[in-house]
This record gives sequence, C-alpha cells and structure tokens, in this order.
Amino acid sequence: MNTLTKRQKEILDFVSEYIKEYGYSPYYEEISQKFGLSALSTVHEHITELVDKGYLKKDEHKERGLYLPKKRSQYLEIPLVGEIACGQPIEVFEERGEFVKVAREQSLRGNMYALKAKGDSMINEGIFNDDIIIVKKQESADDGDTVVAIVDDNKATLKKLYHENGKIKLQPANPSFKAIYKKEVEIRGVVVKIIRNLK
Repeated sequence: MNTLTKRQKEILDFVSEYIKEYGYSPYYEEISQKFGLSALSTVHEHITELVDKGYLKKDEHKERGLYLPKKRSQYLEIPLVGEIACGQPIEVFEERGEFVKVAREQSLRGNMYALKAKGDSMINEGIFNDDIIIVKKQESADDGDTVVAIVDDNKATLKKLYHENGKIKLQPANPSFKAIYKKEVEIRGVVVKIIRNLK
C-alpha cells in the first residue's frame, strides 16, 4: 500500500474507530467537523485518496458508505489431493479433506492443488520422497516444465516435459531412471513450488 499523509492517517483512524464503535461510517460532515475542515470537497479528496490507496472501500449508493477492506490472509490453504509417482506411474486417486498451508507469493496464482511425492526419480530437481509439491492446474506446458502427466489410461507420474520427434518425452531428474516416450500425454498441471519434508 502507498504511504499516507498525516491528515489522511488521522482521517483513516477516525473512520476506523467510528466504524468499530457504531458499525457504520461517519457522514462526511462529521469528518469535516472533527478536523475543522470548512470545505466538504477537502474531505472528499482525502477519502478518495484513502480509497485509491486501498485503505478504505466505498459504496457509492450509501450515505454512510465507507467501510474497511477485509485483510487478506498471508497464507493460502491448498487442497492435498493425493500422491504422485516419482518413478513408475501409479493409479490416480484423490483424497479430500486435507489442506497444505503455504505463504502467499507471486507464483501461487490460479487454480492449485498439492500432491505428496513418492519415489526418487526427481531428486536432481530437488523433489524427494514425501515432499509436498504445489501444482498449478493447467492442460498445457512448455519444454522443461515439471508436470503432472497422465499416461496409460489414468496413471499419473511427475516428470520434466519435452517434445521430441513428434513424441512427448517425460524425463526423470535422476540418471537411474529411463525417460518415458508417449504419443499422447494428458497434462494435469505444472509444479510451481516444492515443500521439503524435513522429518
């Protein structure tokens, strides 16, 4: 949020306390009287600045139409929907009810879900057994992306995606594992964050 002038801070504090005490905002005239402002246009200017800077919200259809914006949580709760194979593909399954709490950050936008990694084919990408991966749900991916891929009638695996010679290559990040080549692969999302299991 942008910084406030001394007067804007005073008006914001007054409006906030008023709303907390009465459950609704003061009239502009009350703000004017409180601060000895002779012109209502000056109050309008300060309120407009506070709204533009995100400190207040305004309902144009109400006389007492100022209110405080809801504070955004610093955390996101992302559903943990199951496990993903880091090795041979395994049957897809989903279990509902569990959530992973992560700090908000720029990369965590859109429709996301979490999976628990099983196996060690992606260790060179920093994904180890029992780590939690955060996946952005999407149906396409670029070469080099780490993806949740569905192969062989509903079997899921976590690999790096490449297009080679008309086929799709699912590349592990561990030299002990071989790449998987398929003509068709269903992409269920791209990994955007890894949460290490330090147990």
